[in-house]
Amino acid sequence: MEEHDYNKYEDLIMKLDQDRAWLLENLDKGKWVEIREELAELERNISKLIIRFQESNFEN
Repeated sequence: MEEHDYNKYEDLIMKLDQDRAWLLENLDKGKWVEIREELAELERNISKLIIRFQESNFEN
């Protein structure tokens, strides 16, 4: 992977992690009660995606 591509992916992952943290914070505050389970599942999936990206970059 070229350095430029890697930086784009790294920026995207950083933004996703910020959005994931914001989502989790708001869920913890009790927002969106009617769709809480779906949003919690989304947060977990984003977290797994971030971890997979970080692990694959560590191996490379």
